[in-house]
Amino acid sequence: MGAHDIADFKMEIKNADFELRNISKILSTEPVLTAKQIELSLFLGQYYFCSPGIFAKIILPKIILLTKSSKPKAKSSTLFLAPTISTAANIAKNHKDAVLWHSELTQKQKKAAWLAIKTGQAQTIIGTRSAVFLPFNNLKEVVIEDEANPNHKSWDMFPHYDTHITAQKLAELFSAKLTVKNIFSAGLKTKNYRLPTIIDMRAELKGGNFSIFSVDLYEAVKDALAKNKQVILFINRRGAANFVLCRDCGYIANCPNCDSPMAYHLINNRPSLFCHHCGAKDIPPKLCPKCKSWRIKTVGSGSQKVEAETKKFFPDAKISRLDGDSAPKPKDQQNIITDFVDKKTDVLITTQIIFSRLAELATAKPEVVGILSADTLLHIPDFRSGERTWQTITALQQLRSKNFIIQTYNPENSVLKYIRDNDYAGFAKEENETRQALNYPPFSQIVKLTFRHRDAGKAAQEAKILQVKLTRVASHPERSEGSKISRNEFGMTNNKHADNIEISATLPAFIPREWGKFVWNIILKFSIFNFQFSMSSEFLHCRNSLLQYVPSNWEIDVDPENLL
Repeated sequence: MGAHDIADFKMEIKNADFELRNISKILSTEPVLTAKQIELSLFLGQYYFCSPGIFAKIILPKIILLTKSSKPKAKSSTLFLAPTISTAANIAKNHKDAVLWHSELTQKQKKAAWLAIKTGQAQTIIGTRSAVFLPFNNLKEVVIEDEANPNHKSWDMFPHYDTHITAQKLAELFSAKLTVKNIFSAGLKTKNYRLPTIIDMRAELKGGNFSIFSVDLYEAVKDALAKNKQVILFINRRGAANFVLCRDCGYIANCPNCDSPMAYHLINNRPSLFCHHCGAKDIPPKLCPKCKSWRIKTVGSGSQKVEAETKKFFPDAKISRLDGDSAPKPKDQQNIITDFVDKKTDVLITTQIIFSRLAELATAKPEVVGILSADTLLHIPDFRSGERTWQTITALQQLRSKNFIIQTYNPENSVLKYIRDNDYAGFAKEENETRQALNYPPFSQIVKLTFRHRDAGKAAQEAKILQVKLTRVASHPERSEGSKISRNEFGMTNNKHADNIEISATLPAFIPREWGKFVWNIILKFSIFNFQFSMSSEFLHCRNSLLQYVPSNWEIDVDPENLL
């Protein structure tokens, strides 16, 4: 990016395959983007291996173009970055005169916020991840709230930028302080949290209890309700069941667009099959489509089934469910939470949606918190599953219940043992040793390459071709056709193997077909010395020298949320 004298490029312009037109109107006589916004765009374009113009487009709201700028004031400002709109609103309650920034603001509200920040009138700014792109002029501190929340990553839009990386660079540009609020970086003893009781659900089965409630959890809920105390039950899945199964031939009702079982839901009290990946809906079969058997069974539990079972066991209790089906909008969520805080609800059944509202729910001081199944957290085939299990359970401990119960079919799991013993140091040590041995972050930077195609053979073939090409380039860059890259530019050792770059075999995605397209991944690991090194121009140049060989019809996800 830059500007040059047109007189020096007359021949290039004459031979170009585009036409230059006269400027029809000057929208602003002053720069619309600040110098630091441009610097941030350039860095993010390099870090996420995409055009800086994409980030400039994110930064540049069209409503601002016709607005005249005022001279900035010298007041310093603090930026709070929240993972969700509801979290931002809760933070704002403690900061009078704060300026809010998120996607649900009107154009008029965004315009007013933009001007207040650009002119230095706003001293406290609270927003979701896009707030990092606002036109600050004297930023003194950046605070990331609930850093581990996955909503800090733009997984739902391209480019998939991360709040932490962007905030780190933003703080560097302003020489500002970066504060990360993360409850998972310290043990729990100093916070006086209640340690959990871990229930072995295998023993429950052996004892003839086939309910989703262990005897201990049932008795704890019963006693709490008898004392007019409240209960929160957590399940990591919404819906009534995980999938529908034929007990005779093993048929599973899969989504017609995705190679994924359709979840069993009750939508408007009617049984329905629903794909959590593409949104497809269907009617549950009464007979098996494959063998015509009537022995069709729902398998697993979701929040709807937990609600139904809780009503069956505790018919007099006032029960509410907080998930994406019952409360799709922040206003719906707030109504359910307010009822619980105001003691209008006895039992609250919830999913991951709870984590943006924990502080508010903690004021209700629930007597019992129960995790119905820790196994839905532990057994996700991703290197972060242990960490996320720890994060989830630790977060729920913020509710400070007197009775915290975790149900599992795998009580010997090391993560649960460390949680039971309140041994964060032991957990972190084991997790670090495992990641170092397998070269996972923070000892490497991961880039996930994804290819999608409607033809299964084409998808697999294209993935294999790229994997072979990248392996050849990384191992022998000097032999690559048209390449001017030396081995040292990749930061490699001088032997015949690219020791600092690891390229996986071609891998079908965990859900191998989504939205009618077959999905293949290639995982790249780039060894790094520390976090700052992974942000350095030297490292990014070396890494991008390899990524330039990835075709444009592949998706490049730097620092992916998962490897699935």
